[in-house]
Amino acid sequence: MSAPGTYQTETSDMFAVHQALLEALDAAPTLIGGAGASPDRVEVIGSYYENVLEFLHVHHAGEDELIYPILEERCADDKAMLERVDAQHRLLDEPMDKAREAITAWRAAPSTEGGQTVVDLIGVIGETLRPHLGEEETMVLPIASAWISPEEWQQLPGHALQSFSTDKPWLALGLVRERLTSDQRDQMLAGMPPPLQTLWAQQWEPAFTSFIAEVRS
Repeated sequence: MSAPGTYQTETSDMFAVHQALLEALDAAPTLIGGAGASPDRVEVIGSYYENVLEFLHVHHAGEDELIYPILEERCADDKAMLERVDAQHRLLDEPMDKAREAITAWRAAPSTEGGQTVVDLIGVIGETLRPHLGEEETMVLPIASAWISPEEWQQLPGHALQSFSTDKPWLALGLVRERLTSDQRDQMLAGMPPPLQTLWAQQWEPAFTSFIAEVRS
């Protein structure tokens, strides 16, 4: 039976999470600029980005609770690096709060100026996030693969979905699943509680498919 330090946990699904987040943030100028001051379009795109930011929030919250504390306890030689990379999450608190406020204001009073404010603030988030994700991928994920068990790693998707506080928790799961292989999608679902598996199949996947088509139209 494997022990910490000898696991061979598949952590490559984290690349899909990071890619989904960065692609959503990078698309802000196009999607938000295209919405202009159209109330209907602003509502769709505003809702999309409200949920993208919540996706980012619950993703980091899951790491803060389920990954970094375990690694810091088990990997004394790397503890300083792990604490430093984990602390980068806090750098996003203020930019994300400002972006959420700007999205709310833009949805309440659609305008091109309000949209540009949202674009600018989301740009700050992307600039702050990108180097952090790079360090996680090159420095943290190889350690996690050896020191986090597959069962521990598989708790992340369920934790994120159950922590979601905005109205489209299925958006995060859908965006990530678009970037996974068939085997990775199966493994992700297998690690989620059975009620969430059923909810995804019967309600959330159709909702995601419909909404994301509207966002990208």
